[in-house]
Amino acid sequence: MRALTVIPSKEGSGAVRDVADPEAGDGEVLVDVIRVGIDGTDSDIARGEYGTAPQGSELLVIGHEALGRVERGAGSLVPGTLVVASVRRPDGCPNCTRGEADMCLWGTYKERGIVGLHGYCAERYAERPEYLFVIKPELAGPAVLLEPLTISEKGWRHLAAAQRRMTVWEPRRAVVLGAGTVGILAALVFRLRGLDVTVVDRRDKPERRDLVTRIGATYAATSTTPLSEIAGNGVDLAFEATGSAEVAFAAMNILGRNGALILASVTGGHRSLTVPADDVNQRLVLGNVLVVGTVNANRVDFEQGINDIAAAEQRWPGFMESLITRRVPLERAAETLAHDSKQIKQVVEVGAE
Repeated sequence: MRALTVIPSKEGSGAVRDVADPEAGDGEVLVDVIRVGIDGTDSDIARGEYGTAPQGSELLVIGHEALGRVERGAGSLVPGTLVVASVRRPDGCPNCTRGEADMCLWGTYKERGIVGLHGYCAERYAERPEYLFVIKPELAGPAVLLEPLTISEKGWRHLAAAQRRMTVWEPRRAVVLGAGTVGILAALVFRLRGLDVTVVDRRDKPERRDLVTRIGATYAATSTTPLSEIAGNGVDLAFEATGSAEVAFAAMNILGRNGALILASVTGGHRSLTVPADDVNQRLVLGNVLVVGTVNANRVDFEQGINDIAAAEQRWPGFMESLITRRVPLERAAETLAHDSKQIKQVVEVGAE
């Protein structure tokens, strides 16, 4: 079969190649892939910054955001069922064995398309039913965005739990730093929960301004308005999704008292920077500020994500699917690995829906 692959640690090796068909073991489901979303992680892997192939393989099939259709079922999953798969696979640590591979203690987990396991940007894959989530046909259009949506779902869930450290926490205002896929999806999650949301971009992009205003959010650009002015006297919640470590540290200085920052960027490389360490430290300590990271997701986050996709489709029909700004066939999938600032979400169309 054909698949989008890289040779890990070799920059520029991304290409569509012929690879062996997956062999579904006992109890596993065989899934025909419909479409796959490409994100910054895939681009970082293609640049050779990280990623490991399965044992015994030179190649790694990448892509970890996928909608597919069950071809050979198992358990309650029957042929024809639409599914989205999760990414991380447990390593046996105490958290993993309790269904919390996203909070792995040992760090020897594997991840589809990233660490030690082939991903989904291929014509088909095999997987165990417990890692698959059923999608209703009416949600098929935006369902490829479920996995990136779960980043915000997990961040909000953890934040809500952590803020029980105080008797009253009633967040009203959120700032989302970054107007890419993850940032806009975070804004969607916060709007569904009733927050006033400002999405902050580095440069003004009218088409993204139009997008976020569709869900009742505000749009701002730091090229014309300083972040401190956008934040005013401080915000209750900041969500960082720019891919910039510099912005991540800057976000710590815009929080109000008892505020919280969710970090979602996985920055590649080994860059260094200078930060106003005393200012940051004082803000965190004197303001009782909370900083949490969110990566990967739990089963409950996927389930909540499906509920939120349905809620978003009812409230803002077609909004989520409008984030998909470029679609290419599988034979041209390698084109999507190069960063294109004009695109929000690039998707590889693999099979018929």
